[in-house]
Amino acid sequence: MGKSLFKKNSIVNKYQQLITKINALENTLKLLNDDELRVKSFNLQKQYEQTKNLNSLISESFALTREASVRTLGLRHFDVQLLGGIVLNSGKIAEMKTGEGKTLVATLPAFLNALTKKGVHVVTVNNYLANRDQVSMGQIYRFLGLETGLIQQGMTSVERKENYNADITYVTNYEVVFDYLHDNMATTLKNIVLRPFNYSIIDEVDSILIDEAQTPLIIANPIKTSNNKYNKYVTAAEITNYLGPNIHFEVDEKNKNIILTQEGTKQIEKILKIQDLYDPRNPWIPFIINAIKANALYFNNVHYIIQNNRIIIVDEFTGRIMPDRRWGEGLHQAIEAKEKLPIRKSTETVASITYQNFFLSYPKLSGMTGTGKTAEIEFEKIYKLSVDEIPTARPNIRKDLPDFIYKDQFSKWNAIAEECNNISITGQPILIGTTTVEKSEMLAQLLDEYNLSYQVLNAKPENVRKESEIVAQAGKKEGITIATNMAGRGTDIILGGNIKFTIQKELYSILTFTRIACKKQRNNIFDVIKGFDNVSQRFASVLISLVNNKKFLNLSSIDILRILRENDRISTPKVSYQCSVKFLVNELVVFYKKRQKQDQKIVKNLGGLYIVGTERNDSQRVDNQLRGRCGRQGDPGTSRFFLSLDDTLLRLFGSPNIQKFMQTQFFDDSPLESNLLTKSLNAAQKRVEERAYEQRKNLFEYDDVLNKQRQTIYYERRKILESNSIRSKIFQYSEQSINDSINNFKHLSRRDQKRLFNIFFDLLDNLRSQSTFLFPNNSDHLKKDWESRLFKNLRPTLYQEVWLDYYIKDLELQSYEMDSFESIERHYLLSLNDFIWKEHLQKMTLLREAVGWRGYGQRNPLYEYKEEAYVLFRESQQTLRQLVLHHLKRSSIL
Repeated sequence: MGKSLFKKNSIVNKYQQLITKINALENTLKLLNDDELRVKSFNLQKQYEQTKNLNSLISESFALTREASVRTLGLRHFDVQLLGGIVLNSGKIAEMKTGEGKTLVATLPAFLNALTKKGVHVVTVNNYLANRDQVSMGQIYRFLGLETGLIQQGMTSVERKENYNADITYVTNYEVVFDYLHDNMATTLKNIVLRPFNYSIIDEVDSILIDEAQTPLIIANPIKTSNNKYNKYVTAAEITNYLGPNIHFEVDEKNKNIILTQEGTKQIEKILKIQDLYDPRNPWIPFIINAIKANALYFNNVHYIIQNNRIIIVDEFTGRIMPDRRWGEGLHQAIEAKEKLPIRKSTETVASITYQNFFLSYPKLSGMTGTGKTAEIEFEKIYKLSVDEIPTARPNIRKDLPDFIYKDQFSKWNAIAEECNNISITGQPILIGTTTVEKSEMLAQLLDEYNLSYQVLNAKPENVRKESEIVAQAGKKEGITIATNMAGRGTDIILGGNIKFTIQKELYSILTFTRIACKKQRNNIFDVIKGFDNVSQRFASVLISLVNNKKFLNLSSIDILRILRENDRISTPKVSYQCSVKFLVNELVVFYKKRQKQDQKIVKNLGGLYIVGTERNDSQRVDNQLRGRCGRQGDPGTSRFFLSLDDTLLRLFGSPNIQKFMQTQFFDDSPLESNLLTKSLNAAQKRVEERAYEQRKNLFEYDDVLNKQRQTIYYERRKILESNSIRSKIFQYSEQSINDSINNFKHLSRRDQKRLFNIFFDLLDNLRSQSTFLFPNNSDHLKKDWESRLFKNLRPTLYQEVWLDYYIKDLELQSYEMDSFESIERHYLLSLNDFIWKEHLQKMTLLREAVGWRGYGQRNPLYEYKEEAYVLFRESQQTLRQLVLHHLKRSSIL
């Protein structure tokens, strides 16, 4: 980084002294051997145990991490990366441009905070990145004597617990949230996999904490659904064929909503032969609305794809599929009916949480992104996270060209295809960003007409499998890559191409071909090797010894491919053939690096990577993520967006006056470069972003109410699991239930109290002797002073009765089996707790829907929600106590 840039930046000036201190330690650490570095790491842990102060260890731990990185990965942290690490350790968000090495930056605060032995979570957006980062960056931590963990789909509870207990764990946002929810449904301590939270570093923090925070994460269980309900989904889907937009219904694209007209209601009632579409005894309206939504607002290869006869949602922000997510309130089933797929069972929510409240449960939180400043206000208001912009190591020389605007979609897409044809002739690589699967495939067909070769990366499984390779080679000369949104792809686009994948592919071909040839004609092995280009004498010798290795010959082609992919993570090969494979890879690296430098120079001279945006996204951040794929680390690059007046953003959120004005400017298919339209687009994006922020803020405020209740339930639940005896809890429930009953009695009217007391008085003759001792048979005296005597004597009497009854039940069950009552108590407490919480969640969902309508009556829905949520929660806890006591009273082991 240039000195002038360094001096002018206020963030750098703030931490300059600390950076200088870290750099001063570098030469000293270089003189130490590997074992001495590990001793340094161990001493830092001891120092923290004594002082409990991490800030005093920053300079030494950062310098130690950098030296370990140089020795294991050959990568040395730049000063700006040290700066990023300091910002992350301060509990802030570090905005670092694409290609600045955010993955390496995270190792600095991760190692420092792992010294506490309380655990560090590095959260990524997908399994590929979590696996890649744990494999590569884990070498640094393991070199310094720390353990690393990795959480992947399909792991058992035992595996998850082991990996979470590591000093530093790489995990996706999805996995860690659901592990948290599952932990709070566990019936034994051994099934709990997470430790208490300590520190989390979130990669692509805006993608996780903003884009994916639109909806809560839910664990839902399937429930029995009647055939009649399934038939309604199918019938409703058929009815949509007889309905027309703007006649029978109106479509609100902005709010993704449907409004039935009077004509529509009459038409549907006529088709169904019913009197009232809104009849609560035979409700059809939710099925009809969802069926119309499925047809008018949700489209295949845009909002979802069909895979294995299932509807799989596509994340609009990342372009990835979300196989475990489902739309709620019957919409998912309506789409299944529309596509004539098997309709899966309805579900009920048993646990839920928002990303906002989940990540706020970490005592220390930080994040990294290339595009955080545009969302700084939301980060500060909701997460209390400020954003510090880290300067680039080299000046950014990317050219962001003005937008081209066309009169319609047809003109725009033809212009994009023509531009790709013109640019590809020069050899400059092109990356085209699309917003949906459908549009990426349509563009591919247009490029076919020009006989252009290209790679497509979208949510379809056949493309996802090649994601890292496609992205890595997007900078190759003459390459054309069509990709849906580029958030969190995690693979650097290297100009001239990425030799890693080229080497893997070539060596795989050499090894598999040689093995087959050797098995068939072992004597002609030299002739086989001569057929390959770029093979040195040493390479040939090692290859011959490898194909003569019996263990290697017995490997399958899949095994060979796995070994090549895992080559980077094998620092000290344990098997002889692994050592040979590592040597062959290194030989090819030496050869291809020379060619890569030449290709890189050629591509740079051509202008670097050319980014084509096919429309503006709802958020400027997403546009900037696409632009940021070029111009990494001082490389040249160019970006341009191709737009049309009927793009979704302009059509829904642009000013009508702008639309009319721009229509008059077009005389043919030529594009316009209009500052007026650019300003209108920026304003439209701002409106969409503000709208989305209000929705997330609203979700957060409502879930915050539920979160306080959730924390109470989860805290009580954990105490039950951790307690050796829960007898005190049972007594507490008993006394609270008695108090609830007496308090409820006190709140009755005098007339109702007297009536109930008379019933009680009539039963006095049948009470046991100890009861008549407390309530003497002097009826006149009792009637005269009934109120004071009742409340004075009833409470202690009932307490004693409950205690006595409890001990009798305990002795009864102990006579059959030791400690049986203890296990029964714990079982009922946990199972009924979960049952009541599930019921409470459903009531809270209905309550939120109900209070939403009260805004029309000039009442504050959130205030109403808070008030009634408190009452609902209190009632649910009363019900829980009564149910626990009722089940224990009736319990038996016979």
